[in-house]
Amino acid sequence: MDVQMRPGVQALIVPSKKFKTVRIDVHFLKNATVAELAPRTLVANLLETSTQRYVNQIQFTHALSAMYGASFGVGAGKKGNLHDIGFSITVANDHYTGGQSLVRMAIEFLNEVISHPLASNGRFDEQTFARQKTNLINYVDSANEDKQFWASQQLRKLAFGANRIQGVPSYGRRADLQNLQNEQVYATYLSMLRHDLVHISVSGDVDEQKVLEDLAILELPERKVQLGSVITKFNSLPKPRHRVANQAVQQARLNLAYDIPATVVSDNFHAAVVFNALFGGSPQSKLFLNVREKASLAYYASSSLDLYNGLLTVQTGIEASNYAQAKQIIQQQIVDLQAGQFTESDLTSIKAGLRSDYLAGLDLQRTIHRRGLNEYLLGFHRPAEQWLNDLDRVGATEIVEIARQLKPRAEFFLNGDND
Repeated sequence: MDVQMRPGVQALIVPSKKFKTVRIDVHFLKNATVAELAPRTLVANLLETSTQRYVNQIQFTHALSAMYGASFGVGAGKKGNLHDIGFSITVANDHYTGGQSLVRMAIEFLNEVISHPLASNGRFDEQTFARQKTNLINYVDSANEDKQFWASQQLRKLAFGANRIQGVPSYGRRADLQNLQNEQVYATYLSMLRHDLVHISVSGDVDEQKVLEDLAILELPERKVQLGSVITKFNSLPKPRHRVANQAVQQARLNLAYDIPATVVSDNFHAAVVFNALFGGSPQSKLFLNVREKASLAYYASSSLDLYNGLLTVQTGIEASNYAQAKQIIQQQIVDLQAGQFTESDLTSIKAGLRSDYLAGLDLQRTIHRRGLNEYLLGFHRPAEQWLNDLDRVGATEIVEIARQLKPRAEFFLNGDND
């Protein structure tokens, strides 16, 4: 059941007796700008650790323990053109608690976290703010030490530009984080609380009407929200962008980006998914078998899809001296797929793996919630039976067509040779 609780506040209730837990997610979404990524990420970190009632981490943890060890988390991330601050709590089903309503307790806890942060006079608690800001900057610095992550971010910056949210990490730019002031971040929090689209999802063995009554606890006033499209169609570049960086690393990284003519709602969505799995998105893929295993040119080689922005990316770890050969053999896999050089058995095996992964996801509450949110934002519903039927219908012709329409967009090479 998907209902509007009040203007700008949406609730999806998914009753199911197959889960022994009840999961509740609350998402705050808005059209994002690059400048807002850093303060919104810090807001998420601040709200995850303390409230007016639970002023420190010990009290916060005790509150979760009182709900039979409920799991809780807050995260911030990008979804196409949108920025999302998400709260999630999972508790045992009320049938196992001797009459105690953990669902209501969980909703009350969420309301405390979301609406009553440890703050006063237009500022977060100074000590908490300073600690979380430092923790976030340290996290960013440590993330950048992961050279594959860093190389992937450099590729996205090349592909989309440094001033588009698609080209910037979800936590924003380090310089923006460093310059954040308490009042600024608190103002960002208030804007989130009052103006963001709110999407709530609940799954488990619950009574729909009772859950809706309990959700009324949440102090979320109505709001007027006009979200833009989640999906962005980027025009092809006149010519691919290239960049080389030299660092003292033992393993070089060659990352490539291609425009792919598909989105999460397009008719050829499944063809793109199957193509990616056949090309580099599975252990049975051409990149894995031919670049990594047969030619021994890469420590790893894989591909991934971003169908909110029409992008296919390739990630490899190689010896710097193998750059030209590795790039050539990667391109050869695309040429082979354009020529239809794969067997019906390859296609059947790839689709069987995708079918298995999809069915496994139906048994995960987080997957159900993610799909429900995506379908609401996209205004597009693809039932499980249709998803599987559309997957089965993908044939060799559709794979070849996707391969032939790929266009190189960007290349980033992290060279391990400083000479």
